Amino acid sequence: MSKITKYLLYILFAVSLVFIIGFFVNQDAMLDSFLYYTYALVGIAIVAAVVLPMIKMFSNPKGLKKMLMFLILAVVLVGLSYVLASGDPLLVKVNVPTTENVLKLTDTGLILTYILSVVAFIAILSGGLIRLVRNR
Repeated sequence: MSKITKYLLYILFAVSLVFIIGFFVNQDAMLDSFLYYTYALVGIAIVAAVVLPMIKMFSNPKGLKKMLMFLILAVVLVGLSYVLASGDPLLVKVNVPTTENVLKLTDTGLILTYILSVVAFIAILSGGLIRLVRNR
């Protein structure tokens, strides 16, 4: 890890700790700031996830095929999650009224998380088993 990356990581960790402590001390005052910080981190992650593979793709054109396959797989998983989502409201006290579209998108995110968690768990187990069998 380079020095710049290491120091950036420490800075982000310190800022995150400040936001987390501030949130638990005074939730009402820090909620908007905490959410904007989260949006900024998600935005940085999305930009990094899109831009960095693009840079590598132009230096290695064969990687384009692999990237397109992963993109198609991601679209299929999101589409499957959207089809499986019901959009029925939960019986909880919510201060903001929601629409059916918001409920459907929330269900899509949850189902996608479930699918990806199961796939990750299977990949971890199968990777360990394959390594165990190959080392014999």
